[in-house]
Amino acid sequence: MDNKMREWDSSYLNRDNFLFYPHEEVIRFTSKYIIKQVGLNEFSFVRPLSGKPNVLDVGCGIGRHVSYFHTMGFDSYGIDLSNEAIKVAREWGSNVNIPEVENRIIQGDIQNMPWGDETFDYAVSHGVFDSIYFIIAKNAFKETARILKESGLFYCDFISGDDSNHAREFWGEEVVETQHEKGTIQMYYNYSKIQELVQNDFDILELNLIRRENILSGSFHSRYHLVLRKKDK
Repeated sequence: MDNKMREWDSSYLNRDNFLFYPHEEVIRFTSKYIIKQVGLNEFSFVRPLSGKPNVLDVGCGIGRHVSYFHTMGFDSYGIDLSNEAIKVAREWGSNVNIPEVENRIIQGDIQNMPWGDETFDYAVSHGVFDSIYFIIAKNAFKETARILKESGLFYCDFISGDDSNHAREFWGEEVVETQHEKGTIQMYYNYSKIQELVQNDFDILELNLIRRENILSGSFHSRYHLVLRKKDK
């Protein structure tokens, strides 16, 4: 199945997805589940680890979360389909002194990632699994579970049909026709579709639907935000 690599390279060449500030839900996940600030200059890991936590950004784009995790003191890694995105992500990673950046930020298919079983303590993915065909999302989800350690945690999000143009339970797919991300896939999710995606490999710790409404225009859109824990074998 076409993974839309050409379209994503074009999108990044146009700088459609040049996002620099970490997403607020990724920051929230980090502070609640990885490291918590307990004083002005004091931090405490939420659960004991033998060394630095290592975190993978699945579909890292230009690397905003890879660099964020590095500045938090973690061993951070990223993978993305787009060669154009990875060029920028590696440059950014070099600027913030991520070691061996070409081995940590890589171009590749999230259905077949190059790391061994149970490599990572945590994984995050923002705006990725709803921008690919569902069968690819299922393969990539299973692959993310493979590279996570037992009971490893995974933050991800999905666009909901609960918006100005669809209905809450809409779960179809559309080809993007607007100039932004033109030609890529927009996959909509509802609760049943989320369950189908996660149930074999993860337990759901959090599932929140956040709606943003423009009061002036009346338009709105919504996203599901999840925190998942890899099931024990």
